[in-house]
Amino acid sequence: MKRIMAMALLIAAFASGCGAFTRTIYITDGTPVRLREPIKGAKVWTLDKDGEPVASRVDLPEGWYVLPMPKEGNP
Repeated sequence: MKRIMAMALLIAAFASGCGAFTRTIYITDGTPVRLREPIKGAKVWTLDKDGEPVASRVDLPEGWYVLPMPKEGNP
């Protein structure tokens, strides 16, 4: 009987912990977000001297804020 109770307690402990550290947050379109960790070699669009978009890569440090461009500003 003790063994069954111990197994039930163990299963309950694992089952209750499955969602304890996971949560989903909805981020509305256009909302800035802050990077939690660095991103090495992120593919980005930059503007050249004539204001034309150029595909580039950049390292984004932790703590930077990122946000989408308005639809008319995307290349």
